[in-house]
Amino acid sequence: MEHLGTKMLETERLLLRQLTIDDTETVYNNWTNDDEVTEYLTWPTHKDISVTKNVLENWIKEYSKNDFYQWAIVLKEINEPIGTISVVNKKDKTKMVEMGYCIGKQWWNKGITTEALSAIIKYFFEEVKVNRIQAFHDVRNVSSGKVMMKCGMKFEGLLRQAGLNNSGISDHALYAIILEDYSKKD
Repeated sequence: MEHLGTKMLETERLLLRQLTIDDTETVYNNWTNDDEVTEYLTWPTHKDISVTKNVLENWIKEYSKNDFYQWAIVLKEINEPIGTISVVNKKDKTKMVEMGYCIGKQWWNKGITTEALSAIIKYFFEEVKVNRIQAFHDVRNVSSGKVMMKCGMKFEGLLRQAGLNNSGISDHALYAIILEDYSKKD
């Protein structure tokens, strides 16, 4: 892999960019304080804006590393972050990245996460030179799996009782796309 870090990316409706400390209030208000958004996530709902500020401060420190990938999903129409998309695990030896994402519920079911993930997939295959991109979702979170499928990821299996999130122990579905599949799309 040729790590390039959290580089700004642009799509028709979105800017994918690094978060800044100035985003704290928007991030808190748009999704980190919402129990519905975090229902199937592994981090707890932020009960206070100071938690969000601390998380952003930690991410901002990590941006100096070329193998750290954490984007704000910014809707151009309102010019503010509405979610995040990031690498939650990576394996350099096998050229694999594992993605995670979330957006505020006001923007669910509008194709926004699909648009963001599609741009990230392109970036990782064409610029970072990964061989595999994968993601898991709690089987109760059907919409997350639909995003993966729309982005060309294939279902690879079910890991029974393998996950733990804010809803408890869960079955996790694994989706992935490899470079060979991505290259055949054109």
